Amino acid sequence: MAVERRKSFIHYLPVYGCISTGLIYAAIGVIALLSFFKVRDGGADESSMLALINDYTVGKIVIWIVLTGTLCYIIWRFYEAVKDPYCYGKKASGIAKRIGICLSTVADIMIANTAIRVLLGTGHIMLNGQPREEQEKVASLLREPWGNEVIIVMGLLVVATAVMQLVYGITKGYKERIDIDHFSRSVQVFTHGLAWTGYIARGIILGIVGFFLAKAGFIADAKVVVNTDKAFDFIGDHVGHLYFILVALGTVCYGIFMFILGVAYDTDKD
Repeated sequence: MAVERRKSFIHYLPVYGCISTGLIYAAIGVIALLSFFKVRDGGADESSMLALINDYTVGKIVIWIVLTGTLCYIIWRFYEAVKDPYCYGKKASGIAKRIGICLSTVADIMIANTAIRVLLGTGHIMLNGQPREEQEKVASLLREPWGNEVIIVMGLLVVATAVMQLVYGITKGYKERIDIDHFSRSVQVFTHGLAWTGYIARGIILGIVGFFLAKAGFIADAKVVVNTDKAFDFIGDHVGHLYFILVALGTVCYGIFMFILGVAYDTDKD
């Protein structure tokens, strides 16, 4: 008779992490749509959203949920890279995948950092989504002798993360982490559709943020830096309103997919 293995505590970290991540991205996508239809004035980015709800007791609880969940997911991703539960191995392709896992935490680290700053009341976070704080930080770095190079590297890392998100979604790289084979065919198709749409939308937003961050380093101008909210605006202003709506809906899809991934996360490929 087969003996069921008891999962260790660390195997529950991605469950909590995915659900909290899904919460924030679903909310960002909804806020972006509300901004497009003039229901509210901007704020479709992680920092603005968290700062907005920080004025309420329930909001503070949500921020703590997001922060602890994000930290759990970051810890798990580094655990994945080191312990290699999916058996990528130590060959070049396996090492590349494990490095990719570490790079994928860039967006999560940014969320955790934002949540901490909101709870501590530090920084100049604008509720309407203006990237004033991000631009001030870049401007400060630009005044350093090595500032341009650091900003360029940071921007390129974000772009690399964006490309990985796109590839991950298109090639269904997430399949080994989600156990949905026992679900109905319609649920499986729906889940893959959410993932494909969500990862592409997330990749596009991260790509725009990374591009302008790198550009700020190249031209030594912090004013070109954008956040998630202004990345949405860039799409609406320079690509088209339809694409704005599609990327916003894709961001909501990403959030919903992360909920499903959390519920059905396969932590050891069993």
